[in-house]
Amino acid sequence: MPTKKLNLILIPEKRMADIGDFLKIADLIRDKCADVIPHVVKRNHAAFKQALYLARPTLYVGFYDTRKFQPWRGTYLHGLAMTKSEQYRQIEKSGLQTLQWKLIEPGIRYAPADWGSHVIVKPDEGRQGHDVKIRKTGRVRYEKDCLNDEAHIIQKFIHTGAQPVNYRALTFFGETIYMHKSTNTACGNLLTDPNRIDELGGHNPVATAAHGKGELVIDEEIIAYARQVALTAFRDIPLLGQDIIRDIHTGKLYCLEVNPYGSTWHFSSASGHGIQTANNFNFEEQFGAFNKVADILIQKTREFAV
Repeated sequence: MPTKKLNLILIPEKRMADIGDFLKIADLIRDKCADVIPHVVKRNHAAFKQALYLARPTLYVGFYDTRKFQPWRGTYLHGLAMTKSEQYRQIEKSGLQTLQWKLIEPGIRYAPADWGSHVIVKPDEGRQGHDVKIRKTGRVRYEKDCLNDEAHIIQKFIHTGAQPVNYRALTFFGETIYMHKSTNTACGNLLTDPNRIDELGGHNPVATAAHGKGELVIDEEIIAYARQVALTAFRDIPLLGQDIIRDIHTGKLYCLEVNPYGSTWHFSSASGHGIQTANNFNFEEQFGAFNKVADILIQKTREFAV
């Protein structure tokens, strides 16, 4: 009996990544199976090219937020633009714990007894670590921190080390396809004791600073945690750039954001090239990412193509 053919339509964003990555993945899929027929389609061609795929069950996978495109036939899984507060609510709705946070509101004062002596203040909209500050809790004010009514978040400060440490787990349908550890080696004051005001005052808490150190690591606890976050709270979003920290005192993990929009395919993005060149490593080689993505896409196409 002939094998039932299924279409897989990959829609990368060429401004954010090299389309050649996805052509390689499509070739790997063709080598691995006969039933999944992959196609790589540019975003601005997706709407009119879909007429070519109507005869078969189809799965569309968009690597960024493309809600404007709605296929006539097939399942469509894609990135989704979400603020940090929306991401936290989604995580909490799924039953997972977030690091204590609130949107800063007019007229509200924040007590050190509830938050600790110092907190993190950051924009609700993602800015690649820009405008993230460590503040004395009692000094946080809407009028000071939310200029022009721009939403900001107050979040509990977690000590990740003398120099701030962050882990980026890039997950594809829950599977980690690279893991990058960032350490801010240019953080100013070393933070050996988070209760010392003199150390906190000159400390930059952002781990992904431009002059920091990057390395590829394998941490099974973080891999398992990232899988849980992806499959529990964001199961329909293919690509997540999860930023995860570990409390150095308790060992507990927290997800600071998942970057669900999809602009995190750093195998070939401009920022990704810069990180890999500066630290002399290759994201794709760590876990054989493209081969892993091909296997996942075959499985997902058989599961979701309609």
